[in-house]
Amino acid sequence: MRQTPYYVFDTDEFAKRAAMIRAALDCKGGRRIPLCFSIKANPFLLHRLPEGLDHVEVCSPGELEICIALGVKPESIIYSGVMKEKCDIKRAVSYGAGILTCESIRHAALISEVMLECMSEGAQEAGLVEKKAQVILRLTSGNQFGMSLEDIEYIISHPDEFKGIAVMGIHYYSGTQKSLRKINKDLEKIKSALTMLKDKYSFEPQLVEYGPGLCVEYFEDDWQEKEKQSLDEAAEVLREFAVEYPLGIEMGRFLAASCGKYYTQVKDLKSTGDANYAILDGGIHHLNYFGQRMAMQVPPIRVYGGEVSENEERTEEELTQLPDTDYTLCGSLCTVADVLVREVKLKKLELGDVLEFGHCGAYSVTEAPALFLSRQLPAVYAYSKEYGYECLRKHIPAAEINLAGKKL
Repeated sequence: MRQTPYYVFDTDEFAKRAAMIRAALDCKGGRRIPLCFSIKANPFLLHRLPEGLDHVEVCSPGELEICIALGVKPESIIYSGVMKEKCDIKRAVSYGAGILTCESIRHAALISEVMLECMSEGAQEAGLVEKKAQVILRLTSGNQFGMSLEDIEYIISHPDEFKGIAVMGIHYYSGTQKSLRKINKDLEKIKSALTMLKDKYSFEPQLVEYGPGLCVEYFEDDWQEKEKQSLDEAAEVLREFAVEYPLGIEMGRFLAASCGKYYTQVKDLKSTGDANYAILDGGIHHLNYFGQRMAMQVPPIRVYGGEVSENEERTEEELTQLPDTDYTLCGSLCTVADVLVREVKLKKLELGDVLEFGHCGAYSVTEAPALFLSRQLPAVYAYSKEYGYECLRKHIPAAEINLAGKKL
């Protein structure tokens, strides 16, 4: 029995998901739209990247160090991030990151400065002499990310100020869980910008990196059909765009969400008035479903009758024969906010039962407030048919991280 709470990330499902997206995006005539995985959605999936992925987007120095430690091909890395310091850029360049993004004029200047220093300091051994950094300029969607079209114009029209970079394209992302209407609006904005840049500066992109932010259906029983429909509808307009421009697609949530499950054990059961409470050893510090409001939506949940349950006599067959009971599922944190689901029907629970939450392959493992109240961080496992269960991270005592100046 594995100790709860923990995550399992199914790398076979991840590969299957990538293949489905890859098939939808491939154009007639064999043209391939490059597919990029935004690893902020789940860096543990770097453990076994599927063949259908061309790039990984890395958005912080820490994510870069993970890639280096795992031996991710440097040429596959798109080094992004809204805040870059010179030391971060040097590290990415020294590793050989294939593409760097510029989110401001300062970024362009810093990247150029790093490259020029590599050239002037005789970095022959590193193979960097007279090599410019390949960069894409991020166009803002109206927030702190990216830069104005005017700033992009400035960089393109003043190459002598940025001699260490070669502008190979632009980057655009306007958010997640988008409708087809919003995707079409995004593409029109990108086309308008590229048309202007071509007319004024004869700029022809080698790459237009775009994040469509397709919807993940966290709370729908027919999520597979709905997500496939969204993908097919979006792929049609994306393929049309790719006829005219060298499009690249980046995804995080839509690639990773379905491959993750989270397991937490029932530690207490009680009733207050009309409410039946199940107290779990996990909680909101481990799970985060985008769009969840006041714990009213119900993600995929089941009583797990597999090898992790203390109640081994409660088989899957026996569980199906138990009566349905309404429960409020609460976590282990001392806050009234720690409610995972306000009301859900489950087979009658017993102490020691394990609950399996689905669709948590994206962001929960990194975005949830894991250090709150110094509860231990969950263990992480990868699963595949070929390799079985592989422990990627053991439980980590959060108290060690939250303790000032001493060790436990």
